[in-house]
Amino acid sequence: MTMQLLRLSGLALSVLAAALVAGFFYAYHCSVMPGLAATDAVSAIKAMQGINAVVRNAVFAFSFFGTLAFGGLATLLLIGAGGWPLALALLGTAIYGLGAFMVTLLYSVPLNEGLATVVPTTENAAAIWRAYLEPWMFWNALRMVMSVLTLAAFTASLVMLIARAQGARIPA
Repeated sequence: MTMQLLRLSGLALSVLAAALVAGFFYAYHCSVMPGLAATDAVSAIKAMQGINAVVRNAVFAFSFFGTLAFGGLATLLLIGAGGWPLALALLGTAIYGLGAFMVTLLYSVPLNEGLATVVPTTENAAAIWRAYLEPWMFWNALRMVMSVLTLAAFTASLVMLIARAQGARIPA
């Protein structure tokens, strides 16, 4: 396998994983969480506890961990190529690593773990759900935007690398 094919493959996998994770965060932002917020707090808490109990699976891992891993691999493979493809792959990896991956580990996971320990009742559920929903939605919106920016950076890197391979003059 040639180095060019490895670079293209690494970027293609980065684009795929970033698209999946951006879509995942987007779906939560525009449908899952508003849908849960439209139900009663006890039901919303129980549903979110159920979601959080099953979300850590291989399919999710491909997008969540893969975006960072494939982005890092693509960046390493592009070191010899230099220019904009390398810069954009590095930018995409950094944006995702700090703006989505670390945000998840530092903010979203602790919120989810805290919610997992509660037993919602009609008396306490509204306060618990309010305290969870607002910060969770804020951090998820940030993850969504950062994942979309990551996808844009990886896609631009891939397009530039393909254009360069076809003889187009891409500025350095």
